Amino acid sequence: MKKIILIPILVSIGFVFLFFLYKSKVEITTQKIYTNKVNEIQRIFTDEVNKKKGATAALTYLIGEDKSIIDALKKGDRTLINFDNKIKKIGLYSDYKNLWVQVIDKNGFSFYRSWTDNVGDNLAVTRLDVADMIKKPQEMSTISAGKFDMTFKTILPIFDEENNFIGMIEMISKFNSIANEFKKKNIEPIFILNENYSQKITEPFSKLFIGNNYIANINADKELMKKVENFGIKKFLKIQNYMLFENYFVVKDEIKDISGQDMGFFFFFVKKDDIDTSSIVEIKTSFLFIVLYVITVSVLLILYLIKRNYVKYLNIKVKKKADKIHKQKEYLKSLLEIYDKNVIFSKTDLKGVITHVSEAFCKISGYSKEELIGKNHNIIRHPDMSKDSFRYLWQEVRKGNLVNLEVKNLKKDGGYYWVEAEIEPYFDSKKNHIGYSAIRKDITANKDIEDIQREIIFTMGTIGESRSKETGNHVKRVAEYSYLLAILVGLSEEECEILRQASPMHDIGKVAIPDSILTKPGKLDADEMLQMKTHAQKGYELLKTSDRPLLKIAATVALEHHEKWDGTGYPNGLKEEQISIYGRITAISDVFDALGSDRYYKKAWKDEDIFTFFKEEKGKHFDPKLIDLFFKYQKEFLKIRERYKDIF
Repeated sequence: MKKIILIPILVSIGFVFLFFLYKSKVEITTQKIYTNKVNEIQRIFTDEVNKKKGATAALTYLIGEDKSIIDALKKGDRTLINFDNKIKKIGLYSDYKNLWVQVIDKNGFSFYRSWTDNVGDNLAVTRLDVADMIKKPQEMSTISAGKFDMTFKTILPIFDEENNFIGMIEMISKFNSIANEFKKKNIEPIFILNENYSQKITEPFSKLFIGNNYIANINADKELMKKVENFGIKKFLKIQNYMLFENYFVVKDEIKDISGQDMGFFFFFVKKDDIDTSSIVEIKTSFLFIVLYVITVSVLLILYLIKRNYVKYLNIKVKKKADKIHKQKEYLKSLLEIYDKNVIFSKTDLKGVITHVSEAFCKISGYSKEELIGKNHNIIRHPDMSKDSFRYLWQEVRKGNLVNLEVKNLKKDGGYYWVEAEIEPYFDSKKNHIGYSAIRKDITANKDIEDIQREIIFTMGTIGESRSKETGNHVKRVAEYSYLLAILVGLSEEECEILRQASPMHDIGKVAIPDSILTKPGKLDADEMLQMKTHAQKGYELLKTSDRPLLKIAATVALEHHEKWDGTGYPNGLKEEQISIYGRITAISDVFDALGSDRYYKKAWKDEDIFTFFKEEKGKHFDPKLIDLFFKYQKEFLKIRERYKDIF
């Protein structure tokens, strides 16, 4: 009798478990439905954007073939260009009703605009894409916000018959055609710009705003816009991927400008009733069936108990558990296979001999498992890695510490790859230390990008120097002097490295100084000297707009490297610690190298004369603390000068 009473109790507990399992399954399935809907909408949007970009590019190529553009640019006569009829025909026979065409000359000045006669402004100053096109003529496609609207832009270079770059043509289109495609699918789009980009639109095409945020699609649903405004636009901007709003399912996608900065967001509103939830109905049906099944089984169990057939029931239960364990083992096996293929993993013994490697390790290194197992781990050690790095690594892991390290490794074919490695000791079941394990992440692409960035920055720094007939080694020496002083004064390793990369750009403002002044063999007159001094401010103006730490410090260095400790420098007459530490360091580095180098207008000073000058200018031109460090370590500065000396 007690066993019969026990069954309803167990069934009740089972129902509670099933209820929570049911809720969890519904939640997971609902999340999957929503995630799939997000992916579907984002895929549609990506396809439409690519389609729009492709069509805009094709139209740009088509119009760009008009020979009148070349004639107009060569003759400087914009009246030779007239695309009104072509644009009308495109609007008549396609979905693109709002197209603008702009021709820009090789110096970045607006030459022709299809929508206005107002031309002649210098776009190279205000638009990064135009400046980049002048430097490197090539096809560009961007999304940007301008005076009138948020638009697609496709820019193509224009060459004359001798293949000389003479200008560029730009096709500008809007987002309404994309919005229309979504409306056809019963999806209401609202394209919203951030407040800072919205401020750039002084003559808005759509004339639609939510608060201070511009709405780029003119066909946006006004009633829906009102609901968004009442709910609070800031709440919408905080959406990660999607949210439920009233009777809508809302999907968010980001808009990036040419530099990768957030411009705004695309919001897509789908009525909840339009989302297929049949799989949830199936779950409800399945769980109802399970409930009925459990009730039936319970009744049968009671009958079995009555008939004293309880042993058979236990056998069934054991079999179910065995099947479950088997499935779990198979699942674990599949996970291990996935891990082996995708995770760069290895094990070594206490002597560094490889005992295990994953398939992913073999793939990235170029070795087979047979070639690696039994070999010392230094088989993949790259000669560029310092011995100090590995000495530190082994010192820490032997203490039982987990070590994170960026490592350059050697491939079998002689190539290289970079990894971010996490190394830790591992132990047997008795807690004996038996070896080391390492998990790695491939960061080769990131490292290559960093190398390219450093090369670009150094090249920028040599521009100003090359115009004034300085050598490339001048900026190298200034960079190394600055790095050494930064270390000596106690700046962080990150700051020291950034200053080493930034200091070569101290004279970038010289690109704006006439050659007649830069290359004058004699002494500059008063007017020429005043103009020469403007290079500090001009260098700052070129670099100040960036938010990147490297270019911010470079802007500071360009502005302040001619300021003096006693306040007699230029351009702002700063004194003492009003001058940033970066400006004070670069000032010493620049003057030391300039005095010690032959220039077209002077011979190099003798070292004793330079040292005498530095002692005299301590506390006048230069920071006294930095001068003391310079003299304390002057042999190191002379070694740098010798290492990077000019060769003529």
